[in-house]
Amino acid sequence: MKVLNPNNATHSISLVPRYYPDDVVVFTIYNEATKVNTVIPNTYVINNGLFTINFDYTFTNKDKFQFKIEDTDIIFRGKLLITDQQTQEYRLTNDIYYYE
Repeated sequence: MKVLNPNNATHSISLVPRYYPDDVVVFTIYNEATKVNTVIPNTYVINNGLFTINFDYTFTNKDKFQFKIEDTDIIFRGKLLITDQQTQEYRLTNDIYYYE
């Protein structure tokens, strides 16, 4: 699972792919709430075996997505969690109070 901040304009995801592509890749996200697939224009770089994909997209806080990177075959598949909390201090119940 990758965590992204919705306040950033440009997002970056670093990962180790199943294989390294030679040409253009297709980056697709699937919103789990609205059930909509979106293909996002992107650029990528491979540096020391790490595949880093960069893209621009406007996310909403607390959204969850599935993502897929592919060319002729699937390079990587994963999940995105969108939150403005610091990842080290992330709590699912942040700012929610439960009465006892």
